[in-house]
Amino acid sequence: MKNKLTIKLIFTIVATVTLLIGVMTPIYFYLQPTMYIEQEKRNVAAFSEELKEVDPFDKETISQFVSDSKESYRIYIFDSEFEPLYTSYQFGDNKKFLTQLFSKKMDSFSENSEPYYTEVDNDPSVRLSTCYNINGKTYYIYIKDSHSGVNMVFDFSNRILACVVIGYIIICSIVLFLAISPTTKAVRKITEVAMNISENNLSVRYQGKIHKNEIGDLALSVNKMADTIQENINNLENYNFVLKEDNRYMLEYEQSRRMLLRNITHDLKTPLTVISSQVEMITTCQQQEKKDYYYQSAMEEINKMSKMISEVLQMTVGERNIISKKVQKLDISALVTQLCDNHYAYIKSNKLELKRDIDKNLQLDTIKEYIEFVFRNYLSNAVQNADKNTVITVSLKKRLDCIRLAVENCGQNIPHELKDKIWTETFTTSPEGKENTGLGLYIVKEISFKENTRCGFENTENGVRFWFDFIDCSNKSE
Repeated sequence: MKNKLTIKLIFTIVATVTLLIGVMTPIYFYLQPTMYIEQEKRNVAAFSEELKEVDPFDKETISQFVSDSKESYRIYIFDSEFEPLYTSYQFGDNKKFLTQLFSKKMDSFSENSEPYYTEVDNDPSVRLSTCYNINGKTYYIYIKDSHSGVNMVFDFSNRILACVVIGYIIICSIVLFLAISPTTKAVRKITEVAMNISENNLSVRYQGKIHKNEIGDLALSVNKMADTIQENINNLENYNFVLKEDNRYMLEYEQSRRMLLRNITHDLKTPLTVISSQVEMITTCQQQEKKDYYYQSAMEEINKMSKMISEVLQMTVGERNIISKKVQKLDISALVTQLCDNHYAYIKSNKLELKRDIDKNLQLDTIKEYIEFVFRNYLSNAVQNADKNTVITVSLKKRLDCIRLAVENCGQNIPHELKDKIWTETFTTSPEGKENTGLGLYIVKEISFKENTRCGFENTENGVRFWFDFIDCSNKSE
């Protein structure tokens, strides 16, 4: 599943929010009415105290006070004879009504009474029964704050709150998905690059936008790792090439050494015998002319031995040759195009651009391994010495007697005094800090010697162009 990490993160966050809501919901539903009732008790108590401070304490001033306070309490104020002073209920301004309503509840009235919450006949309310002495006369005050409508408001607001919470979870999920998707997408791309590298496919790099964060650092590290692996593989292939040649040379050398010992033993036996006999004749002969003759004869044999030994030494220290490979009919245009594709990511990761100038359908009887070696080493040399943010140009053109492969980079020219040195073993012109074995151009020169063809370089206006001419090898023996 491509979005497995995204879904897991969103699920974790949503589950956490849901759990938090699940824990807080019962607390909310418990505290909501409780806190509201306690607040209303305080409001009723405060209203009662303010009511007692009304002066003069008569019907008109109390009616004006209640009107100004804008409270919706039900209020009854009466004296000990149940004569009404003020009632907010239109049918309550009646002595008989007040007697029936409060005659059995007079014990609950006191100056220090506190508001209390009760529910009578499905009417939940906060109530206060208190009394007040003024000018030797006692007045009884009853205040009722009904909550029946408030509970309906609570139920409605709670349903709205539930919808808001559900909408919040949905919106958060969408926002989280949109916020996390770019990160998980980048991680998937980096994973794909790493998987390709693990399968020895070094032609891929992370091409997405690299941000200055942990994901960007990871992408840069993966790209740098791929570049390092590819450079190391190039160097290892160069070393492997040389080691194979060294191994072949050692086998040939061992065979030559054994044959040489047999031949030297045989070829030196006769002249040594002749020299021995000539020296013996010199020691026994009394005539000066014969002594001179035997001396000259011995010197001739010694010179012959010296010449033979020199020829043997020249044969044994001769320069090594690269062993021939299998010649086959190749579409060089397709091969070089494929090599460019395989190394495109490597070039891009070094902040360079690749330009191709390849003629189509160029075919030749040649050796595939040599083309790959020349291309890889020329390209590696170009990348190592190119200026950043410049272009590397690969061209393949038909000439009169050959097909020329050229790789050009923008950078410093090669000094004239290094013209011959760059083709020698272990010599390198790579900038300081860039590792290079120096074997690449040496191997290219060895291949050109073996195939009796040409290779070289030329300084251009912007940099250096290395070239190699591939000739028809169909008539060569394997």
